[in-house]
Amino acid sequence: MRRAVVAWAMAYGGLRIWFATGHAPTWKLPGNDLLIPPWLAVAACAVTALAAITIRAERGGVWVGWLFWVLAGGWVGAAAFILLDVVAAVLPGLGIPFDPLGMLCRVGAILGAVLLGLTAKAHQSKAKPLPHWIATLGACLAVAGCLTRLAAQAAVGFGATPYGRDLSLFLFEAGFMLVGTLLPFLLVHPIGRRFPRWVLLVPGFTLGAGMTAYFGVGLIQMIVATVQGKPMFADIPLPDAFFWVAVPAYVVWGAGLTLATRGYQFATRKATDSECELQITRS
Repeated sequence: MRRAVVAWAMAYGGLRIWFATGHAPTWKLPGNDLLIPPWLAVAACAVTALAAITIRAERGGVWVGWLFWVLAGGWVGAAAFILLDVVAAVLPGLGIPFDPLGMLCRVGAILGAVLLGLTAKAHQSKAKPLPHWIATLGACLAVAGCLTRLAAQAAVGFGATPYGRDLSLFLFEAGFMLVGTLLPFLLVHPIGRRFPRWVLLVPGFTLGAGMTAYFGVGLIQMIVATVQGKPMFADIPLPDAFFWVAVPAYVVWGAGLTLATRGYQFATRKATDSECELQITRS
């Protein structure tokens, strides 16, 4: 897996150098394809390759796995616009710009994050199960974040939305409510274990990590803009107070959903392992 990480870092780093030297196309979303400066992306590729080449598990112990998780999280954060890509592709009626080339570049970054995550997992094969109460706390945080986001919207009015008003908006709002209420419930309640694991794991991890990365980066940008005395979202006609409530609510929602999904992963894995052991005993 280390070789795969190095190969990815070299290939993706070459692309980032090409973009950084003035050959980047015009992106449809604000800024660059990634949420970091071009040369910082080049440096990140170099650091990733260097870590995969030089760091050995026997020299660092458990912290090696955490280092690769941090690198993976960094690449997910840099490609946080991938969340907009998914929404724009699935619900084109919302009016969110869809940039296929930018999406492919972000998918490349996500691929690197996946490889880093697999490398980290290989160094943490004996991870301790997540206590059920922590997973339950995560589900509660997810629901609280969703309800807080709704409260912020209610304060400014539900008509104040930059999205289109058609079937896409209805489907978006329906999915919004399901991800903020039903999904967290199923992740911690026994009834959720009746579903195939992927039915809850895929949306749980994808949306949880996506919201945490996208809005986490957005929150950092808000703080920097405030410190510098610049407007946060000048192109959106909503008060700053709305964003100071809505964006942290999304971060809490995403982090809680990720935590609940991790607990569900451990709980269902344990059940699957027990069934396998039972079948071996019977045979």
